Amino acid sequence: MKNVKYAVLGAGNGGQCISAYLKLMGYQVSLYDRYEDVIKPLKQKGGIELKGVSLNGFAEIENISTNIKQAVLGADVILVVLPAFAHEYIAERLACELVGGQTVILCPGSTGGVLEFKRVLKEKNCTADIKLAETNSLFYAARLEEPGVAVIGGIKKVMPIAAFPSSDAGEIIDLLKEPYPQLVKEENVLVSDMSNNNAIIHPFPVMLNTGWVEETKGGFKFYYDGISRTLGRMIETLDAEKMEICKALGIKVKDVKESMSAYYGAAGDTMYEIVRNVKGYAIVNAPPKLDTRLLTEDIPMGLVPMTELAKLVNVKTPTMDLAIDLASVLLERDFRAEGRTLERLGINGMSKADLLEYIG
Repeated sequence: MKNVKYAVLGAGNGGQCISAYLKLMGYQVSLYDRYEDVIKPLKQKGGIELKGVSLNGFAEIENISTNIKQAVLGADVILVVLPAFAHEYIAERLACELVGGQTVILCPGSTGGVLEFKRVLKEKNCTADIKLAETNSLFYAARLEEPGVAVIGGIKKVMPIAAFPSSDAGEIIDLLKEPYPQLVKEENVLVSDMSNNNAIIHPFPVMLNTGWVEETKGGFKFYYDGISRTLGRMIETLDAEKMEICKALGIKVKDVKESMSAYYGAAGDTMYEIVRNVKGYAIVNAPPKLDTRLLTEDIPMGLVPMTELAKLVNVKTPTMDLAIDLASVLLERDFRAEGRTLERLGINGMSKADLLEYIG
């Protein structure tokens, strides 16, 4: 289906990898980012060089822009490859640009991405008949060598995708099956939201390695060095709370170890063992500072909405609460106030039954 035109919103490492990959596959691709300093070096090069375990080569991308209207004009599929805290901003700006027949996919949605996106489109009176979906992770373990030189270190073997409403998922998978055959249908967006493993894996290895992060400016391997046996157990404890929320909601979600096995074929009895069996993690260094997406995204857009859903079904989340409070203290920000509350998700006042009917 080479006649499918893609617009990629976000020129970070994931967006550059996806744009280059799709272009090398033979698709029309436009690339947008809000910031001129991000876009400028890509425009100067005329595209992106892709390296790593996927396709290799220089992807010439003609339409690289800070103009979102120009980027999405005529696009069949719009891939939002941005931090979750940018979803609201993008939804506000897409509301008057979307036209019937387009498909918008959040890659990934973090926790509650599609729900927040839908609320914003409704509030902005967007009437375009579109399809809306989210993945629960990026397609790749990726990094940038420099602007315009992207490296894919690992490709997820399976990538669940959830649509809102759920019945649209099959058609979306058919649309993307050539470039991304690993897409599989998730039961609903709530299952996708609670499968957000970034929020489970990232926060504690950053916060409890604060001294190391600040002194070395990220000069160590995040997964291989940063996740000790003890931190691995803390991740598993955090994940156990997530699974209790899922049980109370009546949804079936893989635990973090099962997900790692499905994504990468990584084996091991503990998180400490499993992360060391993901070859793609060999290229991933720790962040150079605490003010990183691994906290500023994964706490307010990951753990906070999980605790909000927990309140809806009366589940206690002491370890999640600890992570949220510690991040708020370390970065001197109120992540609960910044985060995705039930109101921001557009589901405030709903019962469990109401919620499941709404997303279905």
